[in-house]
Amino acid sequence: MRLTNRLSIGIFTLAITLFAIGMASGLEYVFYPEEYATTAPGKKTIIVSAIAVPTAWVVGEMIRKNHLLTQELYRLVNHDRLTNVATRAFFFTKMQEAPDAYGVSLMVDIDNFKKINDTYGHLTGDAVIHYVATQLSKMVRANDIVCRFGGEEFIVFLYDQDCAGGEEVAERMRKAIAMDPVYFQDHAVSVTVSIGGSLKERLNDVTEAIQRADDALYRAKSAGRNRIVFAYEGAEQRHVPAA
Repeated sequence: MRLTNRLSIGIFTLAITLFAIGMASGLEYVFYPEEYATTAPGKKTIIVSAIAVPTAWVVGEMIRKNHLLTQELYRLVNHDRLTNVATRAFFFTKMQEAPDAYGVSLMVDIDNFKKINDTYGHLTGDAVIHYVATQLSKMVRANDIVCRFGGEEFIVFLYDQDCAGGEEVAERMRKAIAMDPVYFQDHAVSVTVSIGGSLKERLNDVTEAIQRADDALYRAKSAGRNRIVFAYEGAEQRHVPAA
């Protein structure tokens, strides 16, 4: 039983108290059979409850706090501090745990990020990275993974999506990020991303899909940025935004 809230602690306390009352009655019957019949059950219940209830509640609170601390530690270890999306290590761990995963891998890179840092400073650059991560997270489902791959690059894995579905999601991401500027310290910074995508078949190594997506990302950058390119078997498809 996970003690995650006060209700669960209350149930835990009740269960421990009833167990203690039962144990006390059983031990009394075993060791003091003659007195058992004459002892008032109500008095015995009150005494045991007075000891068990506060003790069980305190223990329950300690277990709940320990559970919350464990969850927070897990989050800190597996999530990027700046963006709160998954870390690179967590992404590869999850993919290794599910080698039969099928879906689309997206490599997302912020366009002209060095220029943003040089022009507005690194704090503005951090705000841009956080903004992009937030927009990416809004476009995926709960079971998909958004990962900060490094610097201004992200990986997104869309479970059970084919290339057509992956392209639609990638285009929504691109449009959402380009729609509004990032406001930070009186600066309005226009942000766009380039996205490369590829399909990961079941039992295929995810690193192969990432490499193909990275190659597609390079082609998107070379073609002028702010667009998506998907890698196919022997072909590719480009989505160029309207002027």
